[in-house]
Amino acid sequence: MEICFFYLGLVLFLLSICIAFLLRRYLVRYTVSLVSCIDDMLTGKKDIVFEEEKELLTSKIQVRFRQLYDVLKQQREQSIEDREQLEEIISDISHQIKAPMSNIKMYADILRKREVSREKRNEFLDLIQFQIDKLDSLIDSMIEMSQMEVGMITVFPKRQPIGKLIEEAVCGIAIKAEKKDMELCIECDETLTACYDLKWTAEALANVLDNAVKYTKEKGKIRISVLELGFFVKVQVTDNGKGIAEKNFPKIFKRFYREPEVQQIEGVGVGLFLAQEILKKQKGYMDVTSTLGEGAIFSIYLPSD
Repeated sequence: MEICFFYLGLVLFLLSICIAFLLRRYLVRYTVSLVSCIDDMLTGKKDIVFEEEKELLTSKIQVRFRQLYDVLKQQREQSIEDREQLEEIISDISHQIKAPMSNIKMYADILRKREVSREKRNEFLDLIQFQIDKLDSLIDSMIEMSQMEVGMITVFPKRQPIGKLIEEAVCGIAIKAEKKDMELCIECDETLTACYDLKWTAEALANVLDNAVKYTKEKGKIRISVLELGFFVKVQVTDNGKGIAEKNFPKIFKRFYREPEVQQIEGVGVGLFLAQEILKKQKGYMDVTSTLGEGAIFSIYLPSD
């Protein structure tokens, strides 16, 4: 009897050793698998293998690891994109500020170090004032642009007559158009309405009109027409100015972009960018068609409801 208990105890002891060995082996494999998975995530490995199809504890945990990995990967990619965008903005701003500052310094040095006639002196002072105005406009545009990108600008669209929008926008460019003896034609049904924020949408339309005035010669013509298109109301600005090359259509809506042939004309290249961002905030959009030498047509689409 005692021998039977002895052998039974021995068997149970050996069995417990085997179970402990198998358990230790499983835990080692489980730990190695998880550590390997974590190491791959930390190093940013792109082809990590998750054993999600297996009904094991390791697989269930790896499902959570995959979810965590996807979140971290998305955040990392967004961080890289944000950093690249910030570097691009800083580079653009630096370039935009450097040019007028260099010009102001050059003109000031000439006035300080050389004897110039009164007529020449006034000419240099006018050039300095032009560069100062350009810097002032640039700073205002950058403030608006930064406010727009960090979400500080909030729009409150509501259904209202389109006529109010056009009246508000035209007020901002009327004097400039008059100085160039330009014809301004408005075609708008007074009963037409759309859903928009008056303050910011008027600024967006004014930016488009301002470009039309700047890039159209004296005694040119600008036409504003409004069409109802079901879900949208289209406000179309047509000019008979210099026109835009088709290859530059996507570029003109980028911040600080200006076509090479218009560098001598006043402007900083953010008007259309801001206009587009304002429209996006209201579920609207903008497009352009143009033929070089024949003018351009900018169309602003605002939701009907």
